[in-house]
Amino acid sequence: MAVAIITGASSGIGRSFARQLKEDYGVTEFWFVARRKEKMEALREELGVPCKILSADLCTAEGVAAVKTALAEEKPEVSYLINAAGFGKFGSFEQVSEEDVIRMIDLNDKALVLLTHAVIPYMIPGGRIVEMGSGSCFTPLPNFNIYASSKALVLHHTKALNFEIRDRGLRATCFCPGWVDTEFLGLATSVPGAWVPKKTKPLLQVDTVVRRALRASKRGRVMCVTNWYTKLQHLLFKLLPDRILTNAWMKMQTKNPEEK
Repeated sequence: MAVAIITGASSGIGRSFARQLKEDYGVTEFWFVARRKEKMEALREELGVPCKILSADLCTAEGVAAVKTALAEEKPEVSYLINAAGFGKFGSFEQVSEEDVIRMIDLNDKALVLLTHAVIPYMIPGGRIVEMGSGSCFTPLPNFNIYASSKALVLHHTKALNFEIRDRGLRATCFCPGWVDTEFLGLATSVPGAWVPKKTKPLLQVDTVVRRALRASKRGRVMCVTNWYTKLQHLLFKLLPDRILTNAWMKMQTKNPEEK
């Protein structure tokens, strides 16, 4: 029986993918990959279907290796790969720690690419890959530099990969939402003194954007931009020079209090 593999399944977007794949797409077996084992176990109990729990920190080589080892041992037939794990921090190069810079690159890019390449040989024809992009991936963003740049790599990787896997009967979609109502935003804006967006509300609802991403994936679309505001951003990023967009972005920011 074909399985869906979901990274970042312990909360937010990853959890919503699991629920909707079961309810709307008939997936009856999952592999969950995240750090918080107890949350994945709670989701498994909620879904009431077979779920393999892999508690792993994908920012580390050991975490990625654990997933590869499980694949080699069990050789699952995979119908969906959802790379929903992600990490971001607002702040200038002086404010974001080296550790956080490395974690953003390791999780958003390195782990995503390595796990995608590791899972593809186990995917069945008609399989779908959803890679976690962002509405920030279309242009350079000062004070969100590393995260936005890491998501630009995801977008380009997904577009190119989609061509490479067509002969296998597979499709890849880069999922690019705007501000979504998850715990991500609170963590991303937690650096004292950093410049952060003045306004992120109303936040997009998790289930709504995930539903649109799965619909786009089913149709074989290479990119899913989920709401009118982010679609407008994408269009402007295509038409206007980076300098104009960067200045506009800077005017949309405010300084975080030194103590939150």
